[in-house]
Amino acid sequence: MDSKKLRTILSNEFSYSDTAVKYLLTSRIKPSYEVMLKLSKEHGIPFEAWQDIRAWLGLPPTRTQLKLREQACENSNIKS
Repeated sequence: MDSKKLRTILSNEFSYSDTAVKYLLTSRIKPSYEVMLKLSKEHGIPFEAWQDIRAWLGLPPTRTQLKLREQACENSNIKS
């Protein structure tokens, strides 16, 4: 599944606004349990995918995700 198809499903079937879909696809928020269950059954999106939906869709990480990774590396004294 690609992000355009998931965006269409979320906005049409579940009536999420454009802003909410944007937040869902950047892993800022997660859909409700009922929505995740329906997406799992009807569209094959596993619950685990919502931990990092961008990675599951094969999208590059956001700038914020990259900054968090850099900070985690600095905190653990591992330089990349």
